[in-house]
Amino acid sequence: MATYEFDLLIVGAGPAGCTLALNLAGTGIRIAMLEKDVFPRHKICGDALSGKVLNVMKRIPGNVYERFINEVDKIPSWGIRFTAPNHHFADVPFLLNRDEGQPAPGYICRRNDFDNFMFERLKEHPDIQIIEGEKIELVISDPDQVVAKTQNHEYRGKVIAGADGVHSIVRKSQQNNLVDKKHFCLGIRGYFENVGDLHPENFIELIFLKRLLPGYFWIFPSTGGLVNAGFGMMQNRISECRENLSQILKDIISNDPLIAPRFSKARIVGKAEAHTLPLGTYKFNQFGHRYILLGDAAFLVDPFSGEGIGNAMASGEIAAAILKQNFINNDFSADSLKPYDTRLRRRFSQEFRTMSVIQHLAHSAGLFNLVVDKASKNRAVSELLTAMYSNDNIRKKLTRPGFYMRLLFS
Repeated sequence: MATYEFDLLIVGAGPAGCTLALNLAGTGIRIAMLEKDVFPRHKICGDALSGKVLNVMKRIPGNVYERFINEVDKIPSWGIRFTAPNHHFADVPFLLNRDEGQPAPGYICRRNDFDNFMFERLKEHPDIQIIEGEKIELVISDPDQVVAKTQNHEYRGKVIAGADGVHSIVRKSQQNNLVDKKHFCLGIRGYFENVGDLHPENFIELIFLKRLLPGYFWIFPSTGGLVNAGFGMMQNRISECRENLSQILKDIISNDPLIAPRFSKARIVGKAEAHTLPLGTYKFNQFGHRYILLGDAAFLVDPFSGEGIGNAMASGEIAAAILKQNFINNDFSADSLKPYDTRLRRRFSQEFRTMSVIQHLAHSAGLFNLVVDKASKNRAVSELLTAMYSNDNIRKKLTRPGFYMRLLFS
């Protein structure tokens, strides 16, 4: 079995792994990017890129954000349309005051295109060696090194970063934890043509159908005149259903009184595909001796919104800052990597706790009806929902019973 030596092994060339590698490029660290697929590879996603994604990209060296804006096919999005179970809706703009020519605060971009754009940036750095089509089957840590084994090769490094998704082999090799279904959401989406009544400013639509709560149905305008449409639903709720995801999706677009008329002339392009989302409600150590976990491997998906890409990229940025110091100290023990876990928790713990409470509140159709009804008539409430996506203090307000009491009498 052929053996190769590096300093850092990154398993998974998605947004988290690429962000980590690009932030460490040029530091003298010899990086191996190990990817089981061959790019451009297929990825199931809702395709929405939030302000979190754009903010991390702006900090990646090499004008990555500017190149994304100029080179990648995408659609600008200026807000969200929330539709409550009672079918009332409220339009919530991302920006309350918009200047002429201002870049969009969010985009809808095919995940295949976005991931391939990030992956292509890796090739511009000679200290990043890309190894495609190599599936890691086992990761072994010993006092002096970490070893990642494939069927035919062995890759050795000082430390390994598991950015290899919800079914991370890095996590499974280092931790043998069984995770409860309540920490997973299942999503299914398809691309459709001829969907009716899209928002004129490309607002993404979150439609809270009673049968899906606390999940939702989404309609996102996409490139090529298509629409990315699907829904997310808690895995433990799906286990209670007699239907599978494809049956539920077909029933919604064929029979739901709100959605079916918009899909009456629609045709699916390709097929509907499903994916598992690991939610940030699962608490565990995202580090250990000579390893760290990023993105979906670290369970960093927002429990309410389902946002994953921005959080994954943020974890890659945090990991890069910590690992730079680890390489200076030449120390990759669990104690030396604990600052990564500390910063990750500082960045996400409060946000995930708050969004988890909102997720639980979302079981109540009545609460959603109340908030959306008020937001459609009251600018202050609409602005509150806008700020919810960028302000932790606003999110906390939405978890307090007194907030809804005040809404009732406002």
